[in-house]
Amino acid sequence: MAFGIAAELARAERPRISPAIPQKPERIFIMKTLSSLTAALIGASLLATLPLAAIAKEPVIVETIVQEPVVVEAVLVSTYLNGGVGENEAATMRRVAQEFPLRMTFSERKDGEFIADVPVVILDARGNPVFELPKAGPMLYVVLPNGKYRVSARFKGLTESQDVTLTGKEGKDLYFHWKR
Repeated sequence: MAFGIAAELARAERPRISPAIPQKPERIFIMKTLSSLTAALIGASLLATLPLAAIAKEPVIVETIVQEPVVVEAVLVSTYLNGGVGENEAATMRRVAQEFPLRMTFSERKDGEFIADVPVVILDARGNPVFELPKAGPMLYVVLPNGKYRVSARFKGLTESQDVTLTGKEGKDLYFHWKR
């Protein structure tokens, strides 16, 4: 019964359109558009007040926000393969080596024992870093575009650097060997 009363009230509140007054479709479309725009503006103004409400609840020192610098960092992305510890892993890396234009191997002593945890930095011809890996080795394969690069690797406080030019015709192998 309550449902029936609510339905009657809803019908009573609706404006009645007289069939004697012809309705133009353009006028209805314009009214619907204006109603939609009004609703959107009201919603946007309510959303705009949310940050103010958040600030009002928690005091914020404006000087701190204004004085802090905005830091923008470039993210360098390169495809690489790092590893080669153990004979199985080294064999797997050798099988896919041709897919990587730059291949590096790290070793030490007279016997050429492989080493790992070697920090590596690759700079382009302008001296900009294009690849960095804090713990590379014993084998590191990197995909880079054609160009000139300087590769630097550090082991036990000693840095070794090599220049390489990638042409796309064939890959380049670099060997970093520290004698101790």
